[in-house]
Formats: sequence, C-alpha cells, structure tokens
Amino acid sequence: MDSRRAYPRLALVSLLGNLSLVASWAVLLTRPSGWQVAGPVLLVAFLVLRVGGAWFYVSRHPGDPALARRTAVFTTALAVVAVGLWVFTLLRGPGGL
Repeated sequence: MDSRRAYPRLALVSLLGNLSLVASWAVLLTRPSGWQVAGPVLLVAFLVLRVGGAWFYVSRHPGDPALARRTAVFTTALAVVAVGLWVFTLLRGPGGL
C-alpha cells in the first residue's frame, strides 16, 4: 500500500499548511487592516501544520525511517526558505517597513 494513503489526514494537514502560507502571503501583499497580526499567525500555522505534520509522519511511519527523516528535513528546509522569502517580502515588498 502507498504510504501516503495510510495517513490521509496528514495529507490534509499538509494541504492546510500550504493554504495558510498562500493566505499569509496574500495578507502580506494586500495589507488589510489587522495584517500585522493575521499574516504572522497564518505563517505560524503554516509552520505548525506543514513542518509539524512532516515530523509527526516520521514518528508514525512504518516504512524506512531514514527516508521519512530525510523527507522531513527537506520539508523543514523548504519551510525555512518560505519564511525567509515572506520576511524579505515584508521588508522589501510593496509598502515595506
């Protein structure tokens, strides 16, 4: 059985994490009232859902633990890059600080 089908909830959590990253970027670029709170909250939700879900999957994965760990490390590295780009957009983007 495909390991992704063994934990469909983790795939949903991963999707929700990605959607929260896109939403945080949209909030950052449009800057509605309250964006200083909503943007970082959505960004933290992205980190918790995406990175936390990846490491939770490592703890529950019945297959090759080394492969799952490498995948989680890669997911964490990509999340750090995404947060860095978000902060760069905050500082240098439209209406930067």
